[in-house]
Amino acid sequence: MMSLLDLIKTTAMAAFQASNPVNIVVGEVIESKPLKIEVHSKLILTDEFLLVAEHLTRHERIVSIAYEYAQNFSSGRMGDALKQASSSRKNIRESEPNPYEKYDMKYAKFIFEDGLKIGDKVVLHRVQGGQKYFVSDRYKEGDSVW
Repeated sequence: MMSLLDLIKTTAMAAFQASNPVNIVVGEVIESKPLKIEVHSKLILTDEFLLVAEHLTRHERIVSIAYEYAQNFSSGRMGDALKQASSSRKNIRESEPNPYEKYDMKYAKFIFEDGLKIGDKVVLHRVQGGQKYFVSDRYKEGDSVW
């Protein structure tokens, strides 16, 4: 027989679950256009149930770039191995490659083409009420982190 305390806990949990609070799940893209994401074998979400963060779609950004010469970035700034910028470009009359030329570009338009692809692992947030899922980002795990 269930105690009064257990009955209250069970009732409170049932009421909480019935409200369909926001929940985080992971999935894998199984089709990119139209978008389909598999959460598990019995839950495949189609684009009508998905809200996708803009950075996971083809999108544009206006940027300004100021650059003088190639720089080295320490592993503390990059997160993994030391990075060094380099150039193989040669001026017409010079035999040696030049470092990047000094330039200052204002209001350049970048188009990011790296939308969701088949095999991408994604983080989804079930929107309160449970009808829609928000795709917030890709993720990696284990050996594929770097």
